[in-house]
Amino acid sequence: MNDPAEHDYRIIASVDEVTSFPATITIDRDPFFLVQTGADADSYRLVSAICPHAGGLVRQHENELICPLHFWAFDPLTGESTNVPGERLDCQPVEVRDGHFTIRTNV
Repeated sequence: MNDPAEHDYRIIASVDEVTSFPATITIDRDPFFLVQTGADADSYRLVSAICPHAGGLVRQHENELICPLHFWAFDPLTGESTNVPGERLDCQPVEVRDGHFTIRTNV
């Protein structure tokens, strides 16, 4: 019998496919960054690459994620804006399960 909890996760990439961070991931045509969030090699987060201000495609520039439309900047590890207080990119935790990066689907 299948464990119902197994269906609460979605595979977003194979661990073997990701060679550096942040990695660009596309889920259902939506762009994201997969980031490693700390010294713990098993700590990851999925960060939206869509700016909450005007929907621009956020790009990596040095140690920040920048929206080229109006230059909103974001911390890639937390999604928090570094120049517009109170704004942030959508984020969610990522787990490694059976050699794959996965996200929860029932959140």
